[in-house]
Amino acid sequence: MIWYVSSKTGDDAHDGQSPATAFASVARAVEKASPGDTILIAPGVYDQGLPARVSEARAANITVAVTGT
Repeated sequence: MIWYVSSKTGDDAHDGQSPATAFASVARAVEKASPGDTILIAPGVYDQGLPARVSEARAANITVAVTGT
């Protein structure tokens, strides 16, 4: 499963399953993701807890990557 995050256009009430329905926060994506999933983060402004969230996801065998758009 691929989860999408965008601080610019996302909303944590969305389902996070496409760029058009992206979550606003990485925390929400980490909550929903399972081992083997991927979280794609769009460029934007995120809270200072981002490195910890990325580490948490990677420790749970979740791939985290930054998209170009």
